Amino acid sequence: MARFVLKDSFYKKAKQEGFRARSAYKLQEIQDRFHLIRKDDRVLDLGCAPGSWLQLLSQMVGGQGQVIGIDILPTLSLTAGNITTIEADIRKTDISEVLPGYAIDGFNVVTCDIAPNLSGVREVDDARIEELFEAVLQIVEAALKPGGSFIIKSFFTNVQKGITNALQERFVKVSTYKPAASRSVSSEVYFICQGKRGTELHSCI
Repeated sequence: MARFVLKDSFYKKAKQEGFRARSAYKLQEIQDRFHLIRKDDRVLDLGCAPGSWLQLLSQMVGGQGQVIGIDILPTLSLTAGNITTIEADIRKTDISEVLPGYAIDGFNVVTCDIAPNLSGVREVDDARIEELFEAVLQIVEAALKPGGSFIIKSFFTNVQKGITNALQERFVKVSTYKPAASRSVSSEVYFICQGKRGTELHSCI
């Protein structure tokens, strides 16, 4: 049964259209709904492997845009000239030291489709989700330009209220969205954050 579920219509469509994973269609739905990514934008994709979001982001920003992906796992080379990948653990990455090497002073959009390894034990999973969110949020605060947008995957958990509050402190508008391409059995949900506020101090979750 699990093998059949994995090969659903989005899986088959991804194969036909040359995307590395069905998750590309989640990002496409988000873009169609919220219109966050524009031509010539600079986009940072956290947890980019295997690269399906990079493929789509590359198309969205065009040849004058730039997409940088970071993942602890290696990402097989992509042919588009506007994509750069970095193999690194975002929990141990000082993004302020990374960006100057690519002549980048900040990003218009940050995306994050990372899923922590879930155990099925609520307390353990909540801790893992919270740890990953805090690491991502540190990068967003350092790398995303004021007024920029942020997309992050999360899950329905006990820490969701804290995550929502932390995002609302930092962004003018925060929405939740579950794309049709998300499997119905999954508890995943995406936070769509628009209008990053200034550099004033914020509390942690």
